[in-house]
Amino acid sequence: MTDLESDRQRTDPVCDSSEDELPQEYRSRVEEYEDKPDWPRPPLYRVNEVVYVRSSGQAQPAGPYIIISANLENKTYGLKKKNTGQILPTAVAERDLLVAA
Repeated sequence: MTDLESDRQRTDPVCDSSEDELPQEYRSRVEEYEDKPDWPRPPLYRVNEVVYVRSSGQAQPAGPYIIISANLENKTYGLKKKNTGQILPTAVAERDLLVAA
């Protein structure tokens, strides 16, 4: 064997690249996930809409209030009293709002 041929031989016979050629498993991309996030949806209530606030332990809800702002990410609304215009200091959760039937 010439020097040129020996240069092209494996230098480490233990190192085998055939592992790289083993069959692998593949999968396609999916559009549905088991734990998919909640997609944005339109708000249940609109700005300037008259609403009432559910109060625990009360037979009647508090209000009426007018919606002055909406935080869609947190699902909360800023309210002010309809008769006095006084703004509530904290935002109210969407689940606590009611409308007259």
